[in-house]
Amino acid sequence: MAIIRTTERLGRSLGFFQTFAIGTGTMIGAGIFILPGIAISAAGPAAILSFLFGGIISMATAISMAELATGMPRAGGSYYFISRSMGAAFGAVIGLGAWLALVFKGSFALIGLADYLFVLIPIPLMVTAVSAGLVFLAINYRGAKGSASFQNLIVIFLLLIMGAFILKGYSIIVPSSFTPFVPFGYSSIFATTGLIFISYLGITELASISEEVKDPSRNLPRALIASVAVVTIIYLGVMVVISGALTFEQSMNTYTPLVDVAVMMGGDFGKVMIVIAGLLATISTANAAIMSSSRFPFAMSRDNLIPRWFIAIHEKYDTPHNAIMATGIFMILLLFFFNVEQLARLGGTFNILMFVLINSSVIILRKRSLDEYKPSFRDPFFPYTQIIGIIFSLALLPTMGLLPLIFSMSIILAGMWWYKYYGKGKAFPKYDIFDVLENNIQPVPLKASSKIKILVPMANPKHEQDLLYLADNLGDEIIGLNVIKVPEQTSLTAAREAFHENRLMMDGLLKDRFEKFPIIVGHEREYIVAFDHSISNSIMEQAEIEDVDFIIIGWHEINRFHPSLGTVANQVLSFANNNIVVLNGYLPRKIKRIVVAYNGKENSRYGLHLARRLSKSTGAPLHLLRVIKPHLKEDIKAAILDDLEKVTGDTSLATVTSHTEEHFSAENAILKFLCEDDLLIIGDSSRRFKFSLLGNLPYVLAKGYKGPVLIIKKHKQLSSESLNNMILRNIKKLKPYIRRSKEKLIDLNIIR
Repeated sequence: MAIIRTTERLGRSLGFFQTFAIGTGTMIGAGIFILPGIAISAAGPAAILSFLFGGIISMATAISMAELATGMPRAGGSYYFISRSMGAAFGAVIGLGAWLALVFKGSFALIGLADYLFVLIPIPLMVTAVSAGLVFLAINYRGAKGSASFQNLIVIFLLLIMGAFILKGYSIIVPSSFTPFVPFGYSSIFATTGLIFISYLGITELASISEEVKDPSRNLPRALIASVAVVTIIYLGVMVVISGALTFEQSMNTYTPLVDVAVMMGGDFGKVMIVIAGLLATISTANAAIMSSSRFPFAMSRDNLIPRWFIAIHEKYDTPHNAIMATGIFMILLLFFFNVEQLARLGGTFNILMFVLINSSVIILRKRSLDEYKPSFRDPFFPYTQIIGIIFSLALLPTMGLLPLIFSMSIILAGMWWYKYYGKGKAFPKYDIFDVLENNIQPVPLKASSKIKILVPMANPKHEQDLLYLADNLGDEIIGLNVIKVPEQTSLTAAREAFHENRLMMDGLLKDRFEKFPIIVGHEREYIVAFDHSISNSIMEQAEIEDVDFIIIGWHEINRFHPSLGTVANQVLSFANNNIVVLNGYLPRKIKRIVVAYNGKENSRYGLHLARRLSKSTGAPLHLLRVIKPHLKEDIKAAILDDLEKVTGDTSLATVTSHTEEHFSAENAILKFLCEDDLLIIGDSSRRFKFSLLGNLPYVLAKGYKGPVLIIKKHKQLSSESLNNMILRNIKKLKPYIRRSKEKLIDLNIIR
């Protein structure tokens, strides 16, 4: 019987106009119907330029969003783009912040709706706002298709009324109303841009439904760019009409300036029509906010960043009903705590930060490789579009006020805290921003046939025997390095000449040890004598010149509290831009077992790779130990065991015997497992920036186990070691200038 293949596909129900309607309808909302009066009171007629600047920033971001959305058309929009380009930690921050920004805008729209309805029917504002919120919640609960159709009708009527308002309004403009054009100074223009920025929040909502758009490679870019263009033109037209028709005092004393202008144009009929437009706009905004913002918790739940409760799909309506309910209820609750201007600034502030990250994501993904990122639309003006979006957005932040900035920082800290204590280790994606910047999202698999080149700094004939033994069994090419330390007062050339005239006894012993050491057939060896004022500097310099895979050093004086001081080993660990293998202790005459303390991270995986090579060449049996915390959930334990099965399945170099221990203390479990004459191999902490030279677990084991411990520390380009190395290099560059300055001062003193 033939095998039946099963394929799952998501339905795409939103065409170009539906997508355009969602973006346009979300942007043309309470912002343009409520904020013009507040904006003119802050910047005068120059508030027209504030909306223009907002449009420019939004257009730059819309173009970036179009590329991202066609490259990764998934639910969650900006959350998905940023989490994939910067890692799960940023995903937690942006997911929470973007969701809250949309919820704030939805609440802002509900207040605007109540204000405009009050012009016709004097119903208490809070009653109207809460009732409307419940209605929109019910509409979206039933499904996106009906909601999108509702949105189409709103946008059609809205565009017709707003177009008529602008065309008719030009006939009643009084040119003298534009004078003075900038009554509060040019800085007020940009400050007001921050206030009205919430009006452009719709484009992020549009990208959040990209998973449901038909032919996304064609419809998404068109809808995004068209939405921003149309909305910006309408905003500018409305602002010109209001600024030209009303006096400065009239604009400052009204919350519904469009109604006042409409009365001037058409009396009661004009008033009714613009109130209908205001109601449609605010309805459109609030409806689209609930519809789109529910995608963020849905997408975060799918990535295991928040509880799976949010991903539940309604049996009848096929909607993420829990996410929609949480969004709608929170939107209504905000009505009781903030006024119109506070909601506008709070929603706009995180919108600005979101724009910065969206534009940054395009730059990062263009420069780094991510298999799933294959945009069918590419910004032809890259990277200038993104630079404009980033710089202008950042310039807006200081204008937003203290409360919005505190709010944004609180959201960032809350997102980071949530990721650390809930999502870390289980959330997707598994990489972080540093992995992306290093282009290390998908590390190259370790191959048994790969060649390894090792540098062994030599100083003590007794101890170097262990290091050479390990290097010979781990690598394919071994470089022995003997550094002759030269006093600062002596030139390196003079020291080398003196060395050739009278060779040092220590060098003879080290070279003899290197040449007589048993060599595995086929391994290449090289012995280097280097002259330097600093031993650690020479080790790092020769490692870079020889392009070695790692440096192997002995370390017997562990001091966690002075990471850049003390022994040569400490200095190499603190500053080297190389992979490092650290041997603590001395090897027994015969290694009884090789034990790898495995945790699934990069250093641990590389340690297992080296352990396989060592097991094959020495004949010592290889054991892998994984300590599992007892309190972990069963699905996480299952994932750990699955990974364990995969890594031990490769027997090309050596057979691996795996062991698991459930224990709250990894150190105690590992120490209990070890026997006399075992060689313990453990990966260093994966933290990039840390005060201690090694992570806590390797340090504890190196001090607590009497036998030898081999610690694997893979180099990361963005780490404390790289930062230290950069500082060290700059200091070295300054040394000749400092020396010359000292010489000049000495000469001046002699002359005097």
